[in-house]
Amino acid sequence: MSEEQRKELETAYDSLQSNYKMLLANYEGATDTLPSDIQSLYSQMQNMHSEMDVSHRQMMAGNMGRHMQGDNMMAEGMGRHMQGHMTGEWYSQMMGMHEQMARLHQQMGQQNMARMNRRLSEEYGKMIKMIPDLDEPTEIPFNEEGDPTLLNGESLFSQNCASCHGGNAEGVSGAFPPLLNSEWITGDKSTPIRILLHGLQGEIEVQGQTYQGIMPSFKARLSAAEIASLLTYLREKSDGDYPTVSQQDVVEVANSFSNRTTPWSASELNKN
Repeated sequence: MSEEQRKELETAYDSLQSNYKMLLANYEGATDTLPSDIQSLYSQMQNMHSEMDVSHRQMMAGNMGRHMQGDNMMAEGMGRHMQGHMTGEWYSQMMGMHEQMARLHQQMGQQNMARMNRRLSEEYGKMIKMIPDLDEPTEIPFNEEGDPTLLNGESLFSQNCASCHGGNAEGVSGAFPPLLNSEWITGDKSTPIRILLHGLQGEIEVQGQTYQGIMPSFKARLSAAEIASLLTYLREKSDGDYPTVSQQDVVEVANSFSNRTTPWSASELNKN
């Protein structure tokens, strides 16, 4: 990231933070009057924003003109590239959260809250485009000795998915689809693997209800073993008997779509 790009992104981020503080002030005065679903999402939104902020600051700190040579320079460059992808994933996740919050407030006739959330969603969308090389694919973290069975899939779900899809994976009506007993999770293993690797965008039908939104990629934030453990947890928690997802399953799908840098659509996933 050049110095000019870094300054442009910092300016945009300062504007976003200012608008976020105004949004929080509006919520503080109205929290008690909001439905429980929106109160829960509001709380999760704040937690997500804090984690996004950490990732953003790590990315910016890594782009403040370090000078290295040889292998050290290459390793540092790869680290910055991965951190950029991690932060881009967080921007995308926050963009989707604010868009869904805007949609819920719109349905309730709360135009000002809807407008403020939509503005933040748009700002995240602009900032995503400011991160260099997001259109260049990354390799998924892979440890040959990694064992998904030694990981806690429930904990991974809570840390990475519950903020939007609910602690019980049953979703938020009208905003975020359920993952429990969802055909997008329990069907062919390739489908949920691809969603976690590259994200999902657009309209999708889950259990007879239509949802519209953005789900980010988790390729830079979760290893192959962690993706396998998380998906196996959801498949085991769903009604029925479904094959577990292995680390090798994830690696094979990642290799098959190694050049993919954009989110999937539901229609694409149904074709393959």
